[in-house]
Amino acid sequence: ASGASDFALAVGVEKMGSTEDATPILARGLNQEEEKGETMVTIVSRLMDLYFKNAMRSGVSEEAMREGFAHFAVNSHQNGMRNPDAFLKKELSLESAMNARVIQGPLRLSDCSPVCDGSAAVLLCASGMAGSFSDHPVQLSASSCATDRFTVGRRRDPLVLSASFHSVEKAYRQAGITPRDIDFFEVHDAFSIMAVLSLEACGFAERGKGWRAGTEGTIYPGGKLPLSTFGGLKSRGHPVGATALYQACEIVRQLRGQAGPNQVEGKTALMQSIGGAGTTILTHIFQR
Repeated sequence: ASGASDFALAVGVEKMGSTEDATPILARGLNQEEEKGETMVTIVSRLMDLYFKNAMRSGVSEEAMREGFAHFAVNSHQNGMRNPDAFLKKELSLESAMNARVIQGPLRLSDCSPVCDGSAAVLLCASGMAGSFSDHPVQLSASSCATDRFTVGRRRDPLVLSASFHSVEKAYRQAGITPRDIDFFEVHDAFSIMAVLSLEACGFAERGKGWRAGTEGTIYPGGKLPLSTFGGLKSRGHPVGATALYQACEIVRQLRGQAGPNQVEGKTALMQSIGGAGTTILTHIFQR
């Protein structure tokens, strides 16, 4: 867009599934002094526990919460079943998701994305040239980044993804649109609680009510806001260094009408990529 280059190639690759335990490596995304001994799982499980307790104080039952969160995993697996590139091409029933093994309460195995290998690449070119290479060019209408306090415990409110909110607000302004204009969302569902908090931060749900998008069917294909249309991080897999580029590739396939059995309707897509425990968040808006 600046005119500095005609083409730019972004490549992401990660080998996690074929190496030793990735947990301590991923923990490097945390504050090594104040969060020493913690992992992404322990941090996220506490966030989810706090989220559950807040909702239950307002009269919501734990069973209802578990069901709402389970729908996020069910949707991802349902979409991943139709994606030949998915790591977990495995059907997941609502009952199985709700009763999956507890990792650290209330976080269950069904709330977590798998460790795997993967790679993806995106080629960008100037808008004026795009029509020469594709009959259905896709425009990157906005790209923004925002950060939050590095240590989760130092944040004003740990259940508000501040970086997500500020990043998406900038992107909405750049593209000249509002949340109502988004047709589908490739959310960073490394953990179901992060997907729920992202929905709230991006203006798709009220605070503390993002889980209802699962129960109400909003997130499924044909719903008001389909999520993770190729399986997301939960089913397609989460090879960290390649994940965001996978999301971009899948959005492009959707907007070009090349998504096959995973095709959803729409011309405007939102993508968010989360670094650490919500420390750095990048937002992109794509349009057909």
